[in-house]
Amino acid sequence: MALNETSAAPEAPAFHLIVIHPFGAYGKGARISDAAEIAAVLAGENAGACNRIAAA
Repeated sequence: MALNETSAAPEAPAFHLIVIHPFGAYGKGARISDAAEIAAVLAGENAGACNRIAAA
């Protein structure tokens, strides 16, 4: 495979995050569904400010 070719499309996350304690730009009840944003939140100090829910 050449360097410019992409393999498979990235998989959708198995879960989303629902904000229960507001932080940054996220208000209470906000849904975070982007895989990169989910990873960033879970790796940071605000991981406890969210609940995981199954992705539909």
